[in-house]
Amino acid sequence: MIKFFRKIRQRLLSENKFSKYLIYAIGEIVLVVIGILIALALNKQSNIKENNKLRDLYITQLNDEVDRNIDALNYHVDWSNNILREIDSLRNIVINKDYDNPKLLSKSHALYVSYYFKPNMVTYENLKFSGDLKLFNDLKIRNSISNAYHSFNKIKGVEEIDREAKNGFFAEYFLPYSKLIDMSKSSQNFGKDVIFENMVITRTTLLSQNIREYVNSIEALKELKTTFAEFQHDN
Repeated sequence: MIKFFRKIRQRLLSENKFSKYLIYAIGEIVLVVIGILIALALNKQSNIKENNKLRDLYITQLNDEVDRNIDALNYHVDWSNNILREIDSLRNIVINKDYDNPKLLSKSHALYVSYYFKPNMVTYENLKFSGDLKLFNDLKIRNSISNAYHSFNKIKGVEEIDREAKNGFFAEYFLPYSKLIDMSKSSQNFGKDVIFENMVITRTTLLSQNIREYVNSIEALKELKTTFAEFQHDN
């Protein structure tokens, strides 16, 4: 093909048909430009197709990650509610000054036990640090992803406050005044002072805050799944 066009150029030049050669040369340039544009368009389409495949893979992986986080958060809600019920028993004992109630000792562990949420974030971290978040042109999806995963920061914040309060109380009260192996041999004044009462109230408040943030995060994650489903339906 190249030899064919070269022969035409040489013949036009040898016959001194410069005007026709000029027209031909311009036409040849136009054809080359068109060819380049077609190649670029095909390459762009190929890139778009590959990017969409990668985006859809991320959606699948994020959906799986979201499901695992929802399951974990639901477990933490149940666990925290169980501990709150234990603490509620202590609160009733303290309010009624029923210090001889054996539950004062048997349920006091609820003031220092803990089980904190560890989110699954591998896919999200890969998406963020690879720069592939740009694959999601839909602003609603990007906002939903951000809202869902940023909700974990609020959980971390309230859990950290609970951890500090619990650890401080354990070190300053449980260790000196209780016998953890056999609570019945704890100090006779254990659970009968304002420090214990304040911790009951504090732990109730903090665990309630934890539960609220767990629930808020679950809602944000469910909203993200809904956004993914709507996007896949429309595309």
